[in-house]
Amino acid sequence: MALAGVSLLSPWIGRVTNAFAAGFSYSSYQQFLDTYVVPGKYVGDIKINGVDYNAIQKDREKPGSLYDTVLQQFADFNPNGIEGRHNQIAFWINAYNIGAIKMIMDHYPVDSIRSTTIHWLKNPWNKKILTVGNTKYSLGHIEHDILLGKYGEPLAHFAIVCASLSCPDLSPTVFKGGQLMEQLETQARLFLGNEKKGLRIDRENDVVHFSMIFQFDTKSFPNGAEDAISLITRFIANEKDREYLRLGTYESKYLDYNWDLNTLSKAR
Repeated sequence: MALAGVSLLSPWIGRVTNAFAAGFSYSSYQQFLDTYVVPGKYVGDIKINGVDYNAIQKDREKPGSLYDTVLQQFADFNPNGIEGRHNQIAFWINAYNIGAIKMIMDHYPVDSIRSTTIHWLKNPWNKKILTVGNTKYSLGHIEHDILLGKYGEPLAHFAIVCASLSCPDLSPTVFKGGQLMEQLETQARLFLGNEKKGLRIDRENDVVHFSMIFQFDTKSFPNGAEDAISLITRFIANEKDREYLRLGTYESKYLDYNWDLNTLSKAR
C-alpha cells in the first residue's frame, strides 16, 4: 500500500515542483509594494507614487525583511524556466524596478540615482546591480538587451522606473503575464496624461513638450519623439489631440528631466 501511495503521489509532486520551478512567486514582492509605495503624492508640482526609502532602510536592519526576501528570491530563481513571452517580459520589468531600488539602497542615503556616490560619472546604467539566478545584471542590460532588444516591447518604457521624479510612476502592483498588456497600457495612459513629465500639448504656442525618454532611447526612436508619435497616440483619449500630434505642424520640445529621487520623504 505504501508503494502504491508513492506511485500515485509522485506525478502530482512532480507537477507541483515543475510549476514552482517555471514561475516566479510575486507574493512577497507585492507585499513589498503594498508596504513601501504610496500612490498619488506630490514632490513640488510633480505627481508621483512615492517610495518610502527611509522605511526600507529601517526595516532592512531586521532579519528577514521584505526587501531582502524579494532580492533573495530573484537571486535564487532561474528565469530560463519562465514560459510565455508576457510572463518573461513581466518578470524582467519587475526585476528592473527592484534593481533600481537596490541601486538606491546600496548607497542610501542619496538624493538621485545619478548621484556621484553611486557612480562618479553619474552613469549607473552599466553597473551590475541585481542577481538573478547565477548572473548579475545591470539596469542597462535589462532595459536595452532584454526588454527592448530581445522582446522588442516599447511599452516597457512606461513601466520601468529608474527611481526618479520624471520617470513613469512605480506601479503599486507587480506586473504579471496574464494582465501584462492591460497593465502596460494603463501605465502609458497615466504617464502621458501627466503634463509635468509625460506629455504637454500647448496649442496656443503651437508647441508639444515630450518626455525625454523618447530622446534617450536612440535605437527605438532615432529621430526622438517624431518616431514615437504612432506609439503615443494610441494612448491619447482626445481625438483632436491625436490628430494634432499626427499632423506634426507644431514645434517639438522636451520636458526637463528631473532626476531627483521619487522619495516619499519629500512628498506631500
